[in-house]
Amino acid sequence: MPEPLLEVKNLTCRYRAAAGDIPAVENANLTIFRGEILGIAGESGCGKSTLAAAILRLLVQPGYVANGEVIFHPRNGEPIDLLKVGPRELRALRWSQLSYLPQGSMNSLNPVMKVGDQFVDVMQAHRSWSKSEASSKVPDLLQQVGLDPMVADMYAHELSGGMKQRVITAMAVALGPDLLLADEPTTALDVTIQRVVIQNLYELRDKFGVTLVIITHDMGVHAQLVDRVAIMYAGKIVEVGDVRQIFKEPKDAYTRSLIDSIPTLDVDQRQRRKVREEIS
Repeated sequence: MPEPLLEVKNLTCRYRAAAGDIPAVENANLTIFRGEILGIAGESGCGKSTLAAAILRLLVQPGYVANGEVIFHPRNGEPIDLLKVGPRELRALRWSQLSYLPQGSMNSLNPVMKVGDQFVDVMQAHRSWSKSEASSKVPDLLQQVGLDPMVADMYAHELSGGMKQRVITAMAVALGPDLLLADEPTTALDVTIQRVVIQNLYELRDKFGVTLVIITHDMGVHAQLVDRVAIMYAGKIVEVGDVRQIFKEPKDAYTRSLIDSIPTLDVDQRQRRKVREEIS
């Protein structure tokens, strides 16, 4: 049987507003198994990012967790409810066991620090390493995501969008976490760079043994990358299944609609012919 790494149980999140609290995630139940790549899909505003933020205790006001449990199973030790641990224990878990690629992460780099120095900051904040020890690990981390080690001596403005995304990805796995949550990791990237990022994430699972959760509305990304898919609609998880089952035999009508939204060559050709006819 697959080994559970993280269990979300009856998780409910809301946002405070003048007219009353607005539900964002309602009674979400989800199990993430060690070593898998799990996709979370759904349209914008369905609660995907709120779910990820709540799992990692990153949800800020006016958002809050109203109910539920998030049980993390470390390799050594007893299960931990991430919603109940204190700040010091939570800090010890972040980066070393739980890591996060935020939405728009390519804009998360410090513009006045060299890339290598930012790696060192992360590693020294969560490990008792010297600066030279941390610096020695940076070239290999950059190479793991297909970047030249010389990138360590560059500033953020000298990098392309795809390079920034890969730098943040390398930083997220720098301490060998068990779980990496990536929120829209291919957003705002052209299709060629999207493919590179997707391949990097897939290889990281094999090289580092990290369990991946990929959050995106792009069903094409899920089809290429993930093992299982959880479908969210209006704050609820409406379907979870093997990626092949989801695409071949979706059980929920909303899942079928998401799959139908994927552009195809036939549709594109018909649309182009229609435009040409209207112009002529």
